[in-house]
Amino acid sequence: MPPSPSVEAALDSSTDSQNFFKVEKYDEEYWDAYLTARPNYDDGRFYQRIYDYHKKHNPNPSWNLAHDVGTGPGNVAAQLATRFSKVVASDNNATHLAVAQHRLVQLSRVSFFQAASEDLADHFPNGSVDLVTAAECLPLVDAEVAVDGFARLLRPGGTLAAWFYGRPAFAASGPDAARCQALLDQTFSLAYQQVIRGGGPGAQQGWKRATTRLVSWLDDVGFPAAQWESVERWKWNTHALMCFYDPEVACDIPVERISYIDAARELVVEERDTNFWAARWDVAAVRRFLDVALPGFKAILETAEPEFGALFSQLEAAMGGPSAIHDITWPVVLILATRK
Repeated sequence: MPPSPSVEAALDSSTDSQNFFKVEKYDEEYWDAYLTARPNYDDGRFYQRIYDYHKKHNPNPSWNLAHDVGTGPGNVAAQLATRFSKVVASDNNATHLAVAQHRLVQLSRVSFFQAASEDLADHFPNGSVDLVTAAECLPLVDAEVAVDGFARLLRPGGTLAAWFYGRPAFAASGPDAARCQALLDQTFSLAYQQVIRGGGPGAQQGWKRATTRLVSWLDDVGFPAAQWESVERWKWNTHALMCFYDPEVACDIPVERISYIDAARELVVEERDTNFWAARWDVAAVRRFLDVALPGFKAILETAEPEFGALFSQLEAAMGGPSAIHDITWPVVLILATRK
């Protein structure tokens, strides 16, 4: 189903860009809602796993400089500032950086820099960084170029931590949960369809790259042996879907699962843990999450309210009413790697 003219207007996109996640106007309210709706990985345990890896693979680990790539509102950079002496928060979008600067204004340890992930190594000295984090950004970039740049930034023994989470999943099993999940999946796919099928050739290339990467659980991101060692790929809740939408429903882009995992030198661990980043949602929380899943989604839902309203009404009934609470879990992948 092609997007209607009113939906195209709601997207307010004037450029045909492969990077489809960008907030064009300063909108702190959007980022507040975004961080509230998204899973909370700021409880310390997730970051402690990264720090423990950094210590394990470094005889004398340095905590001088961390670089948060694709910082968005700066939530990861803020956490890193509790552990590292200095933090660089970079993003290719000036508006994102303005939001991060405003939110982190009291953190003198954090500096800000505008550049694409693929270009960072051209702006900073080689071997100057102890830790690079890339949260939620690898599906948006040319990973081969970006990962090579991260290797140039990192000092020998430095750590790369890259992660992504996928579509929220009802944690319970049984026919009721399956019905809720099916309706949630249908709603998400319909919303993404409005964006994906409405984009130009550049956006289509971006969506193809992102879809392939998500379907592949980031396995299509390679770590050449000449640059990297001790590569670990941690995956939680692979029974759920990493892609936020069903490709066959949301787009006509053919995708395939690709893997560049080197089984001889990489550790791959899969764990089922429905308490991982657990949340408790009513149907309003589902709506809040989808409102901010991409910039412009709230306007899309409002513009196409009859269709989406019907779906949310069905979901509300399947969940047991507007006040019914359900446990939500997440599919998550975390990649850790050490610079040789």
